Amino acid sequence: MIRKLRGASRLAAALVAVTVLSACGTGGGAGSGADAGTLRVWFPGNLSEEIAWVNEKLVPAFKAEHGVDVQVEFVDWANLATRLSTAFAGGTAPDVFGHGNAAAAGYAANNRVIALDDYLAKMPADDVADLTFLDQGKVNGKQVIMPLRGFGHLLAYRADLVKEAGLDPDSPPRTWQELRSAADRLVVRKGGSITRSGVIVPADDPTSMSQAFGSFLFQAGGAFLDESGTTITWNSEAGKRALGFLVDLYNGPQAVSTGLGEATSGAGAQHPLVTGRAAMAVITEATLKSIHEQAPDVAAQIKVAPPLKDAVAASFGGAGNGLFISADSKHKDQAWEFIEFLLKPANAKAYVQAVGGIPARASLASDPDLAAKPYIKPYMDAASQFRGNPNVETWTQQRDALSAEIEAALRGKAPAGEALDRAAAKATALLKRN
Repeated sequence: MIRKLRGASRLAAALVAVTVLSACGTGGGAGSGADAGTLRVWFPGNLSEEIAWVNEKLVPAFKAEHGVDVQVEFVDWANLATRLSTAFAGGTAPDVFGHGNAAAAGYAANNRVIALDDYLAKMPADDVADLTFLDQGKVNGKQVIMPLRGFGHLLAYRADLVKEAGLDPDSPPRTWQELRSAADRLVVRKGGSITRSGVIVPADDPTSMSQAFGSFLFQAGGAFLDESGTTITWNSEAGKRALGFLVDLYNGPQAVSTGLGEATSGAGAQHPLVTGRAAMAVITEATLKSIHEQAPDVAAQIKVAPPLKDAVAASFGGAGNGLFISADSKHKDQAWEFIEFLLKPANAKAYVQAVGGIPARASLASDPDLAAKPYIKPYMDAASQFRGNPNVETWTQQRDALSAEIEAALRGKAPAGEALDRAAAKATALLKRN
């Protein structure tokens, strides 16, 4: 019984470069604009709202306060790693660059970025304590990335479809058992095929499938790696139970889910929740934002549940994209000033208003403007229950090995336990190599 990432305005280009240039300053020390040269900053992605805010609001305000000229470029996520590798190899890396938190350990291990602890030590203690996701930006105890916002996966559902099925839209599922029971009631079949999924999870590609698995792994009381980061644990009994639960949603005569491989991240008006091809879906705050922007009438019928629970109430999420300072930068102090400026409360608020996500400052959780956003508030409320990737050097390679096996299991090509064991063997070899 039920109990209680983008909008249409995205740019279509695969790579968007937006440059803000002005004459270089002359004269004095760091941050004064004197002899500072031009600070080069790369942001990942091509979201038009972010581009407009950064270049029309953030950069002019930063220059007015610090006297530092800034050149900003937005690099599509698909090209970011390659562009950065080429830039580092050629000695042309930007002073500041953004990336996902999962990349932090790799850049740190290869000495591409600097530790930020000395800069943080100069900030007021209360100010540092207010930075919500700071700990998730540490590698081997050192701060290497400054998270700009958080993200998370939560269960969203169509209140109108739930009510039609005779269930209470004000009482969403809290446990796996309740989720499965609700999905059994909400699924619609015709001629042996599912025409409306009872529930779906992120399944755009193997990586999104691994993130969906992560939510259920955490809820079962498991983890990807042990606390030391040296042993794979995703193939524990908790992991096998989690993947087995997901596999049962998509496979067999009692399956309640379909659509593996369908693009749903940021899908807006085309998301299965909007079209009615799914009654419930695990989605990110960015995807929910795109639904509100593109299909506001249907969005009014969508509600969001707190994190699900098996052994623990938790979900995949936490620190999202953040900013690094390049080890090659000749303007490290100005680079830090730019990062610190972006994380000021007013700017941290404006950033998530433009981009979406959970604000990087805990004090903004009670901000009335953010709390009024139905695609922000539920995720802010759940921030303490989100858990993310381990910060280890070969994580992205380990994740690739895991993702491929999860996809095989979800598609019914391999038993859940065997898939996780195979992935663990490949990942263990990566750990030993490093």
